[in-house]
Amino acid sequence: MKILIVDDHSYNRDLLSFILEDHEYESVQACDGEQACQMVEEDLDIGLVLMDVIMPKMDGLEATKKIKQQSQNRFLPVLFVTSLDDEKNVTACLESGGDDFVPKPINENILLAKVNAHTRSKALYDKLKSANEELEYHRLQVEREHSIVERIFLNGSERVKTECDNMTVHTSPMSMFNGDVVLVAPSPSGGVYCLVGDFTGHGLAASIGSLPVTEVFFQSVSRRASISQIARDINHRLKVLLPSNMFFCAALAELDFTGETLTIWLGGMNDMLMVCDRENSIERIESDHMPMGILNDEEFDDSPRVIALKEGSRCYVYTDGITEAQNDRQEEYGQARLEACVLNASENTITKVIDEVHDFTHLGEQTDDLSILEIRQGKVVHRAKTDGEVFDVGKDYHKADSIPWHLQMELTGDDLKSTSVVDQVMSFVSSIQGIELHQDKIFTIVSELYNNSLEHGLLGLDSNIKKSADGFETYYKLRQERLDNLADQYIKIDFIYIKGDPNYIKLAIEDSGEGFDVDTVLENKRSEGESHGRGLHLLDHLCASLEYTEGGRRVEAVYELRQH
Repeated sequence: MKILIVDDHSYNRDLLSFILEDHEYESVQACDGEQACQMVEEDLDIGLVLMDVIMPKMDGLEATKKIKQQSQNRFLPVLFVTSLDDEKNVTACLESGGDDFVPKPINENILLAKVNAHTRSKALYDKLKSANEELEYHRLQVEREHSIVERIFLNGSERVKTECDNMTVHTSPMSMFNGDVVLVAPSPSGGVYCLVGDFTGHGLAASIGSLPVTEVFFQSVSRRASISQIARDINHRLKVLLPSNMFFCAALAELDFTGETLTIWLGGMNDMLMVCDRENSIERIESDHMPMGILNDEEFDDSPRVIALKEGSRCYVYTDGITEAQNDRQEEYGQARLEACVLNASENTITKVIDEVHDFTHLGEQTDDLSILEIRQGKVVHRAKTDGEVFDVGKDYHKADSIPWHLQMELTGDDLKSTSVVDQVMSFVSSIQGIELHQDKIFTIVSELYNNSLEHGLLGLDSNIKKSADGFETYYKLRQERLDNLADQYIKIDFIYIKGDPNYIKLAIEDSGEGFDVDTVLENKRSEGESHGRGLHLLDHLCASLEYTEGGRRVEAVYELRQH
């Protein structure tokens, strides 16, 4: 290490220089404070200063102050070599920036011990400085890479040039990257698609999965894929890509252009909340599927649920970052507070929920990604993001058309035990050009009517069984037992595509069961309503006509293939 010796007497400088050079230290000399300051500024190899106090031009105290100002980004110890040892002078030396003292007359052992000690300190400082510089370099590299990745995520999720009046969204990540995915896009038919999902974990690792999800979602939307097909495609992609300890809880939904029908698929998500302002009521729509990325294609259930929205209703999909937000007493915000908030706040509900969550946590540290989406009933309105002008998304969408066809089938014996009957019927429907607009609704009609004929017509099961605590388990246990013992029974399906104005599909299903008192049963069901928009209430909404005959053993439904 190079040491600067500052003293106005050449004898003192030479003595110190001889001692240091005998022990392999390089030394340079300055005769006063001014020269010392200039040498420190010009020679960055100087690593320690031996400073006399009393000198002409600029004394040691003033020179030390200036040297410390010059070397703020260097570790440069200053040791005063002085015979002044009273309290006042010692204090003055330390206050000027001095680090240590070497008393006069010079004791070689003390001098070398103190120089060696500060040499070790400087070596440690240089090592820490080098490590900090390396860490800073890597920090800048990571920031740059994060900035690039963030831009990719942003470009991926913000490719839509319109926004929908029926949707309000809030999402805020726990860290730079969001493990939640919230996507909204216009349907080519004039409706709107949305996806709310939550990957296992937080940060960059969790958010990586949003890239394939985003690509599948927007590609599917552009070709007007059904909700069930989008769910199947996303699950397939994630099953291939994700590690075994990672999955994706998701809610997929499509609000049709009328704003009256919501098609949803819920996998591993919290209950969707449906609020009806007119009735001042709130209803939970439970998730009925596994999260994505776990099941193989043959195991995955892509069946959607179609809900007929009541006038003025609002639906809320949210991730568990909302309900599991904690205050300083480790209490969770919880489901009850969320439901009370959305029920009582008919306007600006999303803002009020987020404000309430923040107030509950006392603006503490966020422990999870927060996302919530509001879907409002009513004719779907799209606006350009640039100027807010109303944008007619579905004006060029073609109507469903096909050559006329007629499908007939009779199911008996083991055929009735098949779980793919509805899927096989729908394979014919999917051949219709432009059928995408209607596919989920037709699937719902076929599924409801077929399952009614099988479970109630042939198997004689009572839906009231499901209302008890263990009802579902009992119901499906009975279902399987009666299926195993089924003999000499049948279900006939008659499916016809008819051209007209509009084109329409006619579905007739007939079973060999005992039937029921049609007028009484249907009146009771329609007056009671079915949960979550299912059953006759939903079929009445979807079908142009619905008629039971032959004592309840035959049902005919007509679905019109209208665009608007």
